[in-house]
Amino acid sequence: MTGLRSGDAILGASRCRVEERGGPSGYADRQEATVRAPVEAPVRTVGGELAPSEDFATKTLPAILDTLVNPDAVAADASRDRLDLAKNAGSLELALDTADTIRAGDALERMLAHQLATTHVLAMKAAAVMGQQLDLADRTMGTAKQAACVEAARMAGAVARMNGSFQAGMQTLQRVRSGGRQTVIVQHNHIAPGSQNVIGGQQQVGGGGVPRRKRGGRGAA
Repeated sequence: MTGLRSGDAILGASRCRVEERGGPSGYADRQEATVRAPVEAPVRTVGGELAPSEDFATKTLPAILDTLVNPDAVAADASRDRLDLAKNAGSLELALDTADTIRAGDALERMLAHQLATTHVLAMKAAAVMGQQLDLADRTMGTAKQAACVEAARMAGAVARMNGSFQAGMQTLQRVRSGGRQTVIVQHNHIAPGSQNVIGGQQQVGGGGVPRRKRGGRGAA
């Protein structure tokens, strides 16, 4: 399977099974077993990504690889793809740092970390363009000023949407890690007659008196 990516191998195996109409296929079984076999001594590095093989390390992303436990060839190729995509998006270092910061524990959390980092990079770049257009509007008049203001407003909308996506991603991470559960705390407060208690920022006089927000008023009769 030299030079063949794991995804291509599995695709070929699937096509063989289709041709065999679901019957046994020794070739397909061997292909899948090859790509699912654990890779030797995976190196754990920054961002929880797999360290590439020697040729990949010299040709593509030197000194960067994965923290998967007993990864197979599919996981190794997926790790490489994540790094390539982050690099092409201009957020590789930030993506790796984000994955480290949230202590990403699996591929889904790593992808979410990379999306958060990329969204942040794009939002900051859009904000920079917005600032440039506002500066241009200050220096110009007439139609040029109007065009700069329109472009600045357009960039402001893009920044707002990307910041919203970033915050939604943070909430998604929280829901994933909490299992989607919500915790509701019910607190029972027992107020003895004649006692004073502060509940929800209000002061209550025991015995069913009317709540009041500050001391000094007339007490209950």
